[in-house]
Amino acid sequence: MAFVTIDACQGCGACLLTCPTHAIRPVAGGLTVRADRCTGCLECLEICPVDAIRIVADPDAIRVVEPHPCEGAR
Repeated sequence: MAFVTIDACQGCGACLLTCPTHAIRPVAGGLTVRADRCTGCLECLEICPVDAIRIVADPDAIRVVEPHPCEGAR
């Protein structure tokens, strides 16, 4: 199970700070979720203040949000 951030992302970084496996990473232009690290705990889904996290069944789906850079990078 992988997660995808969508256009609603405001770049607050709450998901980055919450993810226990550090699966969510900043990339140029937004965030990406590493499917190989995601355990499906849903903590990012619960913490997101703008409901920008979505579940996708295909781990090869695009997992980048643009154009909001994350200011809360580790």
